[in-house]
Amino acid sequence: MLSRFAIRANTPANLRALLSTPRSFASAVPSSTQSSASTPATIESKVDSSVRRILSIFDRVGDSDYIGEPMSITQHSVQTAHAAAKGGEDMEAQLSCLLHDVGHLLGQEAGNPMGMDGCGTEDHETVGADFLGHLGFTDTVSYLARHHVNAKRYLCAREPNYYDQLTEASKITLKHQGGPMSEEECQEIEKDPRWPLVLRMRTYDEAGKDPEMEPKQPHEYIEDMKANLRQSLEAQEQGKEKMYPVSEFASTYVLSSEQLEAWDRDGYLIVKDALPKETVANLSRMADDIAKLPKSDVHNDFPHPWLVHDEKSKIDGTLNICRVENYCKSNEEWGEICFGVVRDLVSQAYREEAVLFKDKLNYKGPGGGNFLCHQDATAYATEDLATRHISVMVAVDAATKENGPLQITAGRHKEGIIKNEYGVVAPEVEAEMDFVEVLTQPGDLVLFDSFLPHRSDANMSNGWRRLAYLTFNMKSEGDLHERYYDKKIEVMRSGDAGSISINKDFGGDVV
Repeated sequence: MLSRFAIRANTPANLRALLSTPRSFASAVPSSTQSSASTPATIESKVDSSVRRILSIFDRVGDSDYIGEPMSITQHSVQTAHAAAKGGEDMEAQLSCLLHDVGHLLGQEAGNPMGMDGCGTEDHETVGADFLGHLGFTDTVSYLARHHVNAKRYLCAREPNYYDQLTEASKITLKHQGGPMSEEECQEIEKDPRWPLVLRMRTYDEAGKDPEMEPKQPHEYIEDMKANLRQSLEAQEQGKEKMYPVSEFASTYVLSSEQLEAWDRDGYLIVKDALPKETVANLSRMADDIAKLPKSDVHNDFPHPWLVHDEKSKIDGTLNICRVENYCKSNEEWGEICFGVVRDLVSQAYREEAVLFKDKLNYKGPGGGNFLCHQDATAYATEDLATRHISVMVAVDAATKENGPLQITAGRHKEGIIKNEYGVVAPEVEAEMDFVEVLTQPGDLVLFDSFLPHRSDANMSNGWRRLAYLTFNMKSEGDLHERYYDKKIEVMRSGDAGSISINKDFGGDVV
């Protein structure tokens, strides 16, 4: 076998270490047990990542309606925290109040249909509590999020008039939350010494429904959230057992159970704000760096591991770079993205460790060619190599309606290999598909299954639409990156492949 695609001697030292250090998990289920202690730097990376994750959720979906109430979820959340402060509660309790409804936000972030007769995310209290624990918040924060619904159920059982004081939306959700507690449930939960705090929190929850009030915003709690996370993570490092375990992906990006549900259902998932802002700011320059790599293609002997393809513009015939493949193992900046947050996301989607299968960067300049409807599985030598792949699209430029964005067919990844010719889906089958345009901003990530049919139009704008595609297989099926590129070269040299792929799905004029 050729060795040019393996970890090379001139691979940057930091990247070699990252490539040779596997994840220490048996599955992607968040775990509080780690094989080695975290350093202070690791703790801070988890703190920063978790705070960024929370703020991103509030920023993107927090302004949505608090179902059935005349206010947004963010308004309700900060008002509840403000009520706790006025009640003399400590900061841990205030943060619990701020974050108690994060489960509703997670359902909206994932784009899942509303449950509970349209009044929110089903079982949002458990969804939120587990997620907060996975990010690393203290058990008290998760515990109070988990039981704020039980407080309503308890009070409806213990105080005859309490039900009548509920809003209509709260009465509707109560039906889906188990209704008033039984006497046995009440007696059991009263044994918990934290229960009085839960009941106080419920009064703050009810107080946080004033549409005219403007207390602090979530961003004003940044330092308080960081302090809580540090306290929790340092205690875990000292051997304290955690009821709500921290995810081993807390230092990069934790997928919620709602996102995993959407992924399993649709076969794709859009992830925003997973990359630090400074990384996003560098993506354009990083893509330019890759475009400057020396020319190397499959039809000649070449001294470099990467493959470079050019094409003629459909607008004016200009020669533009089209695609570069196999660069992540020899470029430190792209390697940090690929073998960091992107691999972590795919491992969570697989529920087991992922390894890189292939990596490419499509440039799609003005007049860049279209891609016909296809499934990546037919181009990945699935019959010889891994049985399933997940690709992550990294948006370098904004994808707009004019520059040929990715188009996908949600849910059709479950149909196996669809009727095709040379990888191109049969026209009569494509005609029955409903496509959705995936419009993204720089730094957005999109996971999609290798069996998900997709396509894109030519770029008829005067700007570039650069997207990296980083593809992974399950590690249990082997490290197949080198074997894939050997297979691709073999098929393309035989003349049985398309111009830039094993499939014949590219509609551009490759030179």
